[in-house]
Amino acid sequence: MKKPPLYSIYPIKDLRDLLIQVTDRFGDRVALRSKKNGVYQSLTYSQLCERVTELATAFSELGLKKRDGVAILSENRTEWAVTYLAAVTSGLVAVPIDKDLTDREICHILNFSKPRVLICSKEYVDRLQEYRKTLPSLERLISMEEETKEADLSFSDALKTGREALLAGSQSFQEVELSGEDLAIILFTSGTTGSSKAVMLTHGNIAANVMATSQHISIGGGVLLSVLPLHHTYECMGGFLLALYQGCTVCHAESLRRIPENLQETGATVMLGVPLLFEKLYRRIESGIKEKGEGKFRLAKGIAAISQRLFRWNIRRRLFKPIHDKFGGQLRLFISGGAAVNPRVAKGLRELGFDFIQGYGMSEASPIIAVNRVNCFKDASVGLPLPGLEVKIVDQEILVRGPSVMTGYYLNEAATRESLKEGWLHTGDFGYFDEDGFLYINGRKKSVIVTPNGKNVYPEEVEALLNESPYILESLVWGGPEKDPSQVEVQAIVVPRTETFDEELGPSNYDQAKVHEVIGKEVKKQCKDLARYKRVKKFRLRSEEFNKTTTRKIKRYLYTAKSHAADNT
Repeated sequence: MKKPPLYSIYPIKDLRDLLIQVTDRFGDRVALRSKKNGVYQSLTYSQLCERVTELATAFSELGLKKRDGVAILSENRTEWAVTYLAAVTSGLVAVPIDKDLTDREICHILNFSKPRVLICSKEYVDRLQEYRKTLPSLERLISMEEETKEADLSFSDALKTGREALLAGSQSFQEVELSGEDLAIILFTSGTTGSSKAVMLTHGNIAANVMATSQHISIGGGVLLSVLPLHHTYECMGGFLLALYQGCTVCHAESLRRIPENLQETGATVMLGVPLLFEKLYRRIESGIKEKGEGKFRLAKGIAAISQRLFRWNIRRRLFKPIHDKFGGQLRLFISGGAAVNPRVAKGLRELGFDFIQGYGMSEASPIIAVNRVNCFKDASVGLPLPGLEVKIVDQEILVRGPSVMTGYYLNEAATRESLKEGWLHTGDFGYFDEDGFLYINGRKKSVIVTPNGKNVYPEEVEALLNESPYILESLVWGGPEKDPSQVEVQAIVVPRTETFDEELGPSNYDQAKVHEVIGKEVKKQCKDLARYKRVKKFRLRSEEFNKTTTRKIKRYLYTAKSHAADNT
């Protein structure tokens, strides 16, 4: 396969350098847009730099020194972005926290990472009051809202403090010196296979990943709708830092439910997401097509295919204009990450005139390791390794080495030694390369099922097939019973799609026995083309969706132990 040339980039040494350069390049262009009181409010690149400088100066006025921590806890919003940039560009260490964690989990992170300042939305100001005495390292609690009854300071007052210091001649921000080796963030992983760890990423790590990813993906000058939580490195890098590097306008979505409306309001051209999000979006499109009749749709797809093949005309956006108009009419590119996407969804969206690519990464690699390209892709693959990264397969496991690989886990030398060996990051993922250099993922090393006859079964492969059934919402495949390895077999926990049962049978015309019967037939049907040792031998039903990380990956470790696998119906 012939590979297109890489996109051109400009060098950045660290995140301070990134801020300075994007301000010079895109000064009057809108950088960020967030809704406040129902109205989108904008900041240009120049205004963003001013806000960052003011807040960074305020940090200095509050006595923060280089390498001190600043924790951030809120939904996606302008204040989150300003806080992150103000911390890292002034030599402080940003500690992004998942807004969906419990109070106990938040306090654990604060006590473990010991930031001196926490900037958060009002909800968390109120929630954390009773825990303040248990957080001795936390000196300041700054509210993103104006109300400061329970907080030490409001965000606007912090900006005012910095602004006044600057007018008085403060040069603290200008005097900061950074290098690529300086620690930029401490990032707590989502922990899909067990307890989370705190990844340490330097300025050089993140800058290298921004530049390398930009050589494979070009979104410059567009409008990006930021949907995934910014505390996660996938969205923070791809939906924030990379977007700024390429001169995009980043608009923060209000919620997952409001995505269609937000796409229309912002005229977004690009959106990052996870497979579950795109699969739901595609099912919604399919439902609309069925209501209006599939005959015209098939005819339009045929015309588009012929035009592309014979004349190299891509007329899909015109043919399927009503679908595009529902998403604002400007949306061109979907980028998927976090888990493997169903190739049928990728192909289906592309046939409708949307560009669709997926990639692969992990927090420990800042995070992107490989990604497909708009004009060079394979939907079953996670793409080509980024420039500057070495990626190899050893005993089926994917190993990565390069400038974007973390320095280690914070205060966890044992875990660091286990993951980093001679500079190689052991990802814990099994995979392989094809003849064109495209990387494929088989599954997690910790999740692989080893049958009594020594065969390896990758749960993700089986789950992907099960989830194609219209009767199955989601599934989790595991090897049980765990107490007797000599009897291990492929088992599954299945969440039925109640909407399909309601549509096909009527809401009151089926019971649990009928659901079990239908799901049993579907499991056999979906597994029939698999080797016998890969087929699901037993399954249980579960009435609720699985507990997931903020990037919508199932927390497998909660369900794979036998004690957790009981029927939950």
